[in-house]
Amino acid sequence: MITIDLLNQKIGVEISGEDSINLNEAIKHIFKSKKATVLTGAGISCNAGIPDFRSSDGLYNLVKSKYPKTIVRGQDLFDISLFRDEISLSLFCTFMESLYQYSLKAQPTETHKFIKLLKDKNKLLRCYTQNIDSLEKSINLNMGINLNEFDKSKTFNQSWKNLDVVQLHGNLHKLSCTNCFSNFDWNEKYRNELASGLNPKCDKCYEKYEERLYSGKRLTGNVGILRPDIVLYGEHHPQADILAQGLNVDLRAGPDLLIVMGTSLKVDGVKKLVKSLSTSIHNKGGKVVFVNKTPLSKQWHSYIDYEILSDCDNFVRILKKEIPDLFLTQEQLDSKKLKHGMKENLPSIKTEKCIKKTNIKKETKKASGVKQESKASKIKSEKAISMKQVAVKKESVDLISSSSSESEIEEALTPPITPTKPKKRPALKRKSTNIDEPRKRLKFDLPTPLSSFNGDGIEIANDDYSETTLRALATPQVKQEVV
Repeated sequence: MITIDLLNQKIGVEISGEDSINLNEAIKHIFKSKKATVLTGAGISCNAGIPDFRSSDGLYNLVKSKYPKTIVRGQDLFDISLFRDEISLSLFCTFMESLYQYSLKAQPTETHKFIKLLKDKNKLLRCYTQNIDSLEKSINLNMGINLNEFDKSKTFNQSWKNLDVVQLHGNLHKLSCTNCFSNFDWNEKYRNELASGLNPKCDKCYEKYEERLYSGKRLTGNVGILRPDIVLYGEHHPQADILAQGLNVDLRAGPDLLIVMGTSLKVDGVKKLVKSLSTSIHNKGGKVVFVNKTPLSKQWHSYIDYEILSDCDNFVRILKKEIPDLFLTQEQLDSKKLKHGMKENLPSIKTEKCIKKTNIKKETKKASGVKQESKASKIKSEKAISMKQVAVKKESVDLISSSSSESEIEEALTPPITPTKPKKRPALKRKSTNIDEPRKRLKFDLPTPLSSFNGDGIEIANDDYSETTLRALATPQVKQEVV
């Protein structure tokens, strides 16, 4: 648990660096939360003119100083045992009526408005309050458990989710019967009776009593008395089952933040509530922030992450300063974005003009620089050309001198060369041909061999051929004639 003390801080002096870092971390978790749960106590209503219970100027000490003979402890006035004594019961009635008058004059504080803000931003999962003043109702927060709606199991979850604020200790703005538990609103008759120390009788119980009396039926039960619909110490909570079931619904919803404000966490039921919520939130990586004037005991070190010792309203003002966007409506945020966008566009136009001017200047500088560079490069190139020409001349002179020297050496060393006739390639000669000379031709008479002639295929017309001629024909003869 990290403790941040803002009570002992001097006015106009900034807090220490370590406290500032820790405070910013706690504020950051509040700003990023999407499913926040809030537990409030009497400390958030002190600035509205309603005293708390356990402080030096709280209700317990106020009752003790007002009735020193009859009340030993201020807590005894809120104990169920007071109904056993008529004196303490009458004191209870007068005190409750004066407290009711305080609540009618009270106005919602900055802390109440902060809870309303979380609801409007869709960040509030549920608010649990120990207060009985019902100031949250004046800022249009839905509160109050209607037993008729919660009796139906099918609509329980929806009825519970419709509640913005769950009153753990009852409602001072309602009266309930001690016998039939019927609820009634305050009126002038009830206020006058309670201010005088008397408990009004229950009208419903009295009607039932008269019906049975006039019908001659046996009278059963008693006529109840009216008292503020609050839960006293040692009394069984009439809505305990509904609260337990509703808490399980909230735990299943997965809250990521718990803010405890204006309570010292002394009541047993509230202790169990904080421990169960803290365990569930820590399992999901969430944080628990405690804001109150009085510090906590060591038993809470493992359940509370940030202990901020401060007045609740002052802490809300710090939130406004550090995260102002959280306290703006959607319309204000949209207009702020538009204005911010316009402011961003105006300097962008100026910067564009400046950039254009600077670009033009740079271009002119570049152009002048290019001209200067071109002149310098021309001069350099001319110098290089002249240097090259000089080098070429030197090389030519060197070559001439070297060639002359080499020729002189060769003339001194090599013998004279004897001249030789150039060789002629052999040419092909054609024989002269005279047209008048007769050409010699070879003629070959190739007779057909005898074996190739058959009697069937050839008919010999002349019968004058003899055998000798036929044989001569059969043998090949070559005749050479000169034409």
